[in-house]
Amino acid sequence: MPQRERLTWAQLRVGTMVIISLAILAMGIFFISGQVGFFSRRYTLKAYIADASGLKEGAQVRLAGVAVGNVETVRISPYSERARAVEIEMAVARAYQDQIRVDSTASIETVGLLGESYVNLTRGSPGKEVIPEGGVLNSSEEADIKRVVQNANDVVVNLRVLSAKLNDISGQIASGKGSLGKLLYDQTLYTRLNQTADNLQRTSARIDQGQGTVGKLLTDETLYNSTRAAVDRVNTLLDNMQHGSGSFAKFVSDPSLYDHAHHLMSQADSLVEGINQGHGSLGKLVKESELYDHMNQTLDHFNTISGRMADGQGTLGKLSTDPTLYNNLSASSESMRDFLKEFKKNPKKYLSIKLHIF
Repeated sequence: MPQRERLTWAQLRVGTMVIISLAILAMGIFFISGQVGFFSRRYTLKAYIADASGLKEGAQVRLAGVAVGNVETVRISPYSERARAVEIEMAVARAYQDQIRVDSTASIETVGLLGESYVNLTRGSPGKEVIPEGGVLNSSEEADIKRVVQNANDVVVNLRVLSAKLNDISGQIASGKGSLGKLLYDQTLYTRLNQTADNLQRTSARIDQGQGTVGKLLTDETLYNSTRAAVDRVNTLLDNMQHGSGSFAKFVSDPSLYDHAHHLMSQADSLVEGINQGHGSLGKLVKESELYDHMNQTLDHFNTISGRMADGQGTLGKLSTDPTLYNNLSASSESMRDFLKEFKKNPKKYLSIKLHIF
């Protein structure tokens, strides 16, 4: 009998330890899963979004990054608007109710790039109204992780294409193709540069030795002496000009030339003024129209005469149009040429002298 009582007490202790362990395990799971305030009072809030983005029931609800509750349900909403396609119901600790107001917003975010999704709430302004039990929060969409990953994939693809092109270009350069490849691997450019460097070195050596025009300019003092002598002569000339010696100095410093020039310009002004007023022969030629009329009449007479000559009228007209005179003159010239030939052959024929004595 005593042995049976000890066995029952042992079983009781084992059962008690199991219950305590299970309770501790349950509490640990509760805290690990993000449940807040096992015995704290809660109230319900709702939010409507366009896409759940992988949000699950039991996910954390954070206020400014601090865990304050959990997501109870995620379901399709009864509304037809695309922006309110998903309804999220949250259980939030009532201790934070005063921090969540009508200007607070709810958004779905993720822990890291590929972590679990959670609901993040923003703190409201002190002057705004507190959202009551069952109230609806405004929602704001964050950057969709899918779009971010897709954009990252596009960037990676572009980088791969660019890398392939760069590899192709580097391969062509390594094989000596193209301008850059020849520049790096062709010895011709190096040889030419080496020859150019040798030529420059020889040229600089010749210049240092005073050879050539540039060498003489740098080493020979003849040009310097000549330039200095020319500058001295110019200084002497300028000094003579300043002191009034020589014709050019008088031209610069003597005021009589200026007076003559001024007098000449005055006379020219008077002459131009007289011409503009029509004084004198030149003024009449410029201002009066009689000369123009006479010249116009003369041109008319000349045009009349030239027209008659073109028509063959008058002596000049016949001379310019009738070939008879030209033919006669040509025949006379031919007869004269024949006569001179005969005269040269037998001058006695034409120079015979007869004497008659009475």
